[in-house]
Amino acid sequence: MIRVFQQFVPKRKLLLILSEGLLLVGAVFVGTSIPLIAQRDVFEATPSELWRGLVSSLTVAALCQVSLSYNDLYDWRVSRNRLDLPNRLLHAAGFTLLTLAVIVFFVPWVFYFPGLPNLHGQTLKLVLILGASFIGLYYWRIGFHWFFFKWGFGERILLLGTGQQALSLGKEIQERPETGFEVAGCVGVDKPENTDEANTLYLGKPDELAALTTKHRISRVIVALEQRRGALPVDQLLACRLNGVRVEEREALYEKIHGKLSIDSLRPSYLIFGEGFRKSRLQLGAKRTCDILLALVGLVIGLPLILVVAIAIRIDSRGPIFFRQRRTGLDGRSFTCLKFRSMRVDAEKHTGPVWALHTDDRITKVGRFIRKTRLDELPQMLNVLIGEMSWVGPRPERPVFVQQLSKEIPYYMERLSMRPGLTGWAQINYPYGASADDAKEKLMYDLYYIKNLRLLFDATILLRTVKVVLFGRGAR
Repeated sequence: MIRVFQQFVPKRKLLLILSEGLLLVGAVFVGTSIPLIAQRDVFEATPSELWRGLVSSLTVAALCQVSLSYNDLYDWRVSRNRLDLPNRLLHAAGFTLLTLAVIVFFVPWVFYFPGLPNLHGQTLKLVLILGASFIGLYYWRIGFHWFFFKWGFGERILLLGTGQQALSLGKEIQERPETGFEVAGCVGVDKPENTDEANTLYLGKPDELAALTTKHRISRVIVALEQRRGALPVDQLLACRLNGVRVEEREALYEKIHGKLSIDSLRPSYLIFGEGFRKSRLQLGAKRTCDILLALVGLVIGLPLILVVAIAIRIDSRGPIFFRQRRTGLDGRSFTCLKFRSMRVDAEKHTGPVWALHTDDRITKVGRFIRKTRLDELPQMLNVLIGEMSWVGPRPERPVFVQQLSKEIPYYMERLSMRPGLTGWAQINYPYGASADDAKEKLMYDLYYIKNLRLLFDATILLRTVKVVLFGRGAR
């Protein structure tokens, strides 16, 4: 796996993205040059015209791949589903054509193709070229997935440990072939218990570790021992390292596969001595500057929408337009979070603070819509502007739930080391939390975000948030 913008991306996924990008660029560029070839004057086009045509083709290909991404076609588990693939490709093609139509209508000078000098009059040709490109993508996808299914090419790993943590990790890897890892087996003092499938993966004792890595062509050893004191085969692990085999902790591989930290097996030493958790003044200053600029731009652009929502709330139900609630922010300091009111005024009069439900009768008609579309959170840009929140960060939680969850979930208070965010890594990867188990799951994503804090990581989260909002995922 390769780290891109603080996210671990499987090599297969990167290869798929790059190969499809080349296919799309080539199809569009060659397709828009066919008239020149037919007239035998392709070499009469100036280098600057060909260069502009190539840049335009790259732009169109980028739009196509954004559409593919927004239709989850770079999610390996979705994209290899042959039954669903044509439908998703059709949606992606439609979204691409709609976007191109809007761009060409308002700013036609953005695109220039040597073979289509009059783009308005020859739009049908470009549509046919894109249609052929998406048909080509369909067959390319089938061949791509067949190739890796047939030949594998996975990085072979060996699990040091036969306990529940090792076996659960092995099962997760086997269920996620897109990661590019292949479990060769496990090594431990005792064979795994009560699991016939796991017994077939048992390769030997820890004192045979170095020899087993050579025998089974292992490239990575994962230390997944539940009790390490007196059980860690240091000499064998050192021999593996000297033989060029990578040695990694279970938590590190779990982090790469899932994009979150495993709380159940997380040891303080992994957080203390591991990489990450870097917060330089320059980095935090740049993040705060971006927050202020984005909040100002957002408030100016979103002012008409804010007024429309405010009027709709006033017409729909009695009570104030804005909803003020105490939330816990940076370093445990509480602040007043500002949102559009989406519930009845007396929503918690008899129940007190409770989690939001899927079928919550406390929510008004307008409130249900603005929650689904995240419009209820627009006023929080004021919280960002005055420094109580950030655009990206852990979700701000109510003090009563913070006190409760900090007693039930280890490392929960560590999420307060960052300003809470309008959106965040947990918010885009996990649906709305409505229980202690959900809070624990989201904490695992929050810790990953804090550990890998970077501005480019924030940018990717914001882009993915647009996708979440457009498709109304995770709202409640």
